[in-house]
Formats: sequence, C-alpha cells, structure tokens
Amino acid sequence: MIPAELMEELRTIQIYTQKAVRDPWVGDYRSRLRGRGFEFDQHKIYQHGDDYRQIDWNVTARMRHPYVKRAYEEKEMSAMIMADLSRSMEFSSAAQSKRELLLKIAATLAFAVACENMKLGLLGFTDAIEVALPLKKGSGQVWKILESLWQIQPASRRTLFARPLEYLATGLKRTTLIFCISDFITSEDLFASDPLKRLAQRHDFIPIIIQDGWEETLPQGKGYLRLRDVEWGEEMLLRLSARQRQRYEGLMRERKTALQRWLYRLQLDHLFLRPGEPFLDLLIGFFLMRRGTR
Repeated sequence: MIPAELMEELRTIQIYTQKAVRDPWVGDYRSRLRGRGFEFDQHKIYQHGDDYRQIDWNVTARMRHPYVKRAYEEKEMSAMIMADLSRSMEFSSAAQSKRELLLKIAATLAFAVACENMKLGLLGFTDAIEVALPLKKGSGQVWKILESLWQIQPASRRTLFARPLEYLATGLKRTTLIFCISDFITSEDLFASDPLKRLAQRHDFIPIIIQDGWEETLPQGKGYLRLRDVEWGEEMLLRLSARQRQRYEGLMRERKTALQRWLYRLQLDHLFLRPGEPFLDLLIGFFLMRRGTR
C-alpha cells in the first residue's frame, strides 16, 4: 500500500495536472505519424505505392502532376507507460531516487491521460517483463498502475530493452502513445535495434530520460571512491582528483551527446529530468508545447 505521505504528494500531482491540462487530448491530439486519418495535414507528390484513392484531383489539375493528400493518424489514441524497474533506477545521490521520480512522472502522465478519457496501460521491465497491465480507462486504472509501480519487487536487476520493445511492437494493434521512463543505461545497442525502429515508426514513442547528478559529474573532494555496478556486481576503486573528474565529465557528455544524436535521428521528442529537481511544470509544459507545435 502507498504510504500516506506519498499518497498526499500524488493527490497534489493529480489536482495540479488536471488543472494544467485544460484542452482535451482526445480530439486535439495529433500523432506525429501520418496516414489515412481524420484531419488533413498536407499534399505530397504521388509516388509509386501511394494510395491512388488519396489523389487530390483539384491540386493535380493545377500543378499538372499527381498529388495525394496526407492526413494525421486517428486522434483517439491510447497511452502506455513503459517503466524501467532495473536496479540502476534505485540509485540516488540526492534525497530522491530515480525510481521515486519515475513514480511521480508516471502519476503526472497517468492523470493527464485519465482526465481526457484515454485508455492507459503499464509495462514494467528489467531484462524481462515484470508487470503488464492492459489498456483500460478510468481513475481506478491510474491508481492500479501507481500501486503496481510502488509495490513491485523486480525479479531481475538488469536492463534489456529488446524484450519489452518486441512485446509492445507485437501486442499494440492501434497507434499508441508510449512514454518510456528510464535512465537508458544498457549494454545493448538500443537505438540501432529493429524493435525500437519498428515501434517508433508505428507508434508515438516518447523517451523520458532520468539522470542523477552523479551520472554527469563526480563529487568534489580528495581520496578514493568505490564504485559498484548494481546490475552486474562489478566493482572498481577510483581516485578522486581534478583530472579524474574532468575525464569522467567528458565521458558522460559523450554518452549524453550520443544518446541525443540517436533520438534526433529517429525523430523522437524527448525530455531529460533529474531527481531532486522540480519536474512537474517541465513535464506538463513539454507536452503542452509539443501539442501546440504539432
């Protein structure tokens, strides 16, 4: 059961989110994916393989070349929260762990979806599927998801995206908003994988990356720091110095730059958040901005 203090925080998030999300997502939401939907988007030159039934004969007559209509995908969409439950999400250098922030991010997204009468589901994963709740509407579904995220004790420590991505790619029949909340620390070549590419082509995949402060820079001071990989159990002893901090920060910048490069290459809108820092306005503002510019 969720503790009373945390329940009070989640209730505050619920009220704030419902007030902030004024315009309905169902009806106004447009997927970045295009297809035969309800609302016109733009014209494009006809190419072999295009649906000839979408040819706009008026534009074709003016331009003297076949043009077809492109439309946004259907706007009534469902949403899926894809939550990383691996051991690295338990890490914290502040008062709040990445796992605790994940729960509050999931709450914000779930309340926003529920107040607009969209179906919502949950997929919690490590290197296996730890919990899967099918798509369903209502506030009861929101609290069921939050209870599951709070209570679950993952069977595995490690992270592997291949299985959950494949699970969603084969299991989701209609275009779905997929909010993937993770630190994206994994040994696999995630962004070059076929399951992610297929999922991003068919669905609206939105990474929300949680990064702790120590995953960007080492603490100040002198002496030695013992580091342990909580997922694989390997340890190392690191001597703290200005040179080591500079080298570490460079490696972490390279990792973040590579991650952003892949996200932009796949045209995935994304957001970076830190434990212990304000997130609610950033998260809600991100999606209001995203909806407004779509």
